[in-house]
Amino acid sequence: MKSALSKSLFILSAAAILFLTSSCNKTIFDETRTFANDTWMRFSPEKFEVNAPSTEDCYNFVVTLTIDTNIFHEAGLPIILEIANPENETRTMFATLLFRNHEGTVLGHLDENDNLVITQTVREYYFFNTTGIHHISLGQRTSKYEIRGIKQLNLHIEKAKLEYPD
Repeated sequence: MKSALSKSLFILSAAAILFLTSSCNKTIFDETRTFANDTWMRFSPEKFEVNAPSTEDCYNFVVTLTIDTNIFHEAGLPIILEIANPENETRTMFATLLFRNHEGTVLGHLDENDNLVITQTVREYYFFNTTGIHHISLGQRTSKYEIRGIKQLNLHIEKAKLEYPD
């Protein structure tokens, strides 16, 4: 009786783990960087290494910035995203992280330290053209040498689902 119960619990646990890992985890990369002196330098982009698991799936690139609004007062921040595949073929994309909309409404939330946290998708439905290690660079592309008030940057890459109309 005891071994049958143990066997049933083992099978139930294994099935639960398989379900959770197959249906819930779409993240292929998630890494946060903290800036020294809360300053993002123009000629010092943040570099990441991402293992691209598939060329058939598409992915969304999501950036989260934590900003000290007592120092940084802009409505947005232009960034540059570069993705280099293992053969060093590079794709370059530009985006602007918006902190407020046209009406002036803040597009993020305040954390426990009253820093503004902004999360935005900067590239949707991206297909890697080869598998393996890709080098990703994220930089600020303002005319200023340094942007003060930027505390943290997070790059999150998740599997996306293309949905076509019927």
